[in-house]
Amino acid sequence: MKRCLTLILLTLSMGFSAAAIDREAFTITRYQLDVQIDRASHVIAVTGQITLRNGSKSPQKYLTLQVSSSLTWNGIALDRQPVEWIGNDYTSDIDHTGGLSEVVVTLPKNLPPGGAVTLDVQYGGTVTPDATRLTRMGAPAEMALRNDWDQIGEPFTAMRGLGYVAWYPVSLPAVSMSDGNAVFEAIDAWKFRHQSTEFEARIRVISGDTKLCIAGNATASSCGELGETADPRTGAPVNQISNSIHLSGLERVVPSFSVANYVALDHPGATIFHTAEKTPLARDYAAVAEANELLLHDWLNPAAQVPLVIELTDPNANPYQNGTVLFTPLRPSHPATLELLLMPVQVAARFSSPHRWMEDGLQRFLQAVGVERRSGRKGALQFLDEVMAPLVKTEESADSSSGAATKPAEANPADDTLLNTSDEILLRGKSSFVFWMLRDMVGDEALQHALAAYHPGADLKPTYFQDLLQEGKKRDLEWFFDDWVYRNRGLPDFRVENAYVRPLLDDPSKIVLVTVTIENRGGAAAEVPVVIQTPSGEKIARVLVMAHQKASGRSQVPAAPTKVVVNDGSVPEINSADNTFDVPAILPPR
Repeated sequence: MKRCLTLILLTLSMGFSAAAIDREAFTITRYQLDVQIDRASHVIAVTGQITLRNGSKSPQKYLTLQVSSSLTWNGIALDRQPVEWIGNDYTSDIDHTGGLSEVVVTLPKNLPPGGAVTLDVQYGGTVTPDATRLTRMGAPAEMALRNDWDQIGEPFTAMRGLGYVAWYPVSLPAVSMSDGNAVFEAIDAWKFRHQSTEFEARIRVISGDTKLCIAGNATASSCGELGETADPRTGAPVNQISNSIHLSGLERVVPSFSVANYVALDHPGATIFHTAEKTPLARDYAAVAEANELLLHDWLNPAAQVPLVIELTDPNANPYQNGTVLFTPLRPSHPATLELLLMPVQVAARFSSPHRWMEDGLQRFLQAVGVERRSGRKGALQFLDEVMAPLVKTEESADSSSGAATKPAEANPADDTLLNTSDEILLRGKSSFVFWMLRDMVGDEALQHALAAYHPGADLKPTYFQDLLQEGKKRDLEWFFDDWVYRNRGLPDFRVENAYVRPLLDDPSKIVLVTVTIENRGGAAAEVPVVIQTPSGEKIARVLVMAHQKASGRSQVPAAPTKVVVNDGSVPEINSADNTFDVPAILPPR
């Protein structure tokens, strides 16, 4: 009781209300951290400096800093002089523990808008497997730990930053996993504010093993340098391995690292850090990565960097992609499964964009192209269809007049567009369909040419990629990008209204002209394939149907059609239950 009263009085004396503090007022422009890891005791100890800029429109007297709730703040100083600060527990699902250790720092004087301050910080504690934020929502512990596998320990250590373990200081309002996409939106907002942040961290690991490797967002892919330091518990000299993380901008990449007795396998498709006993599996992964490079050579420019594959020693852990780094268990798998697993990180090494929809969508699109090369178009469309149900759920809104799940073309055009969304289903699912539909409309060569000509530094306006696709072509794609990228029109909803058949010869069983009328009751336009089935085979016509309109397409077929199907699965739509139309038999002339 005495401690609680002291804290209350101290808070009042500092003259602030914790609830009124703007936790997003400051942007950290530079991290310079020295991180020491003791695997045997699960301990991390961090010292260093962080520079913060007041990005708000008001002078600021207070600022907040947060690290994982399993860590403790030990000191904060300004110009080598301790500053006034108070610590408190802060519930938030930004960290795997479901909580943060927060400090509210009182600055000596108000910092004006645009002003900067550099603080010396010290904090530390333990990091052990913890999935509290998921288990308190009802997730089984075993399943939750497959996602939140971050830990310090022997023989394995791995830590991901923002959104997993707050092992470097951040500051965000409280968010909960139970509140829809709130956690992901908060993370995206923080990353956007820190897109120009310089991050430097020297990772030092106490070790008695000279083969130890520190892998991740390291400056180099080496296994560190052997040195000597003092054991923080006994003072006795011990060996240490060190490596450094240096990142310019934190919008796309999360500072992350892994420590184990790794062996590095350098291969044309990827560098694989693996434990010695997994060498045969590592070679399998490397062979598949090299095979993927054959496809990527056709579609993208050469890789700017070599992707890294880092083994997670827990065979049940869920893989995690972080830019050009993939953390994953090495498990016996069919080559087709490995192709899908490795393709995104290899695409990331060859293609970058300021737009997440392009990066994420292209990665999944090229996975589908790989499936197509192996199993044909039908197999590729089945792969794309795996996200159809969650995509429809994300996009649908009830239409009270017809009972159909549609979205009016004018409804919330700026909400969750591919240009601004943080929804993973839209970023990976809808975007992959966008690339597939563009490919169907303009062809492989035109799409490959646009991707080869794409330069992220030149992408300064939303229409940049559209202009590349239209360059030298007479085809107008404005309608497509407007409905699918620049605005959120929802999804199409197709229906075959009618199929009119007219014989071109006296014998109606031979060449006939089929006119198919398609209605689109959804909010987005699309050029959709229409499959005309006859006893002697199929013929595909493509029909452009604008939102809430009808359009017709004509095609000659070698026999009287029996059935017409709109959409082969290449265009995501809100409802495909009425896409089939049985064509009435043609009566012979009397």
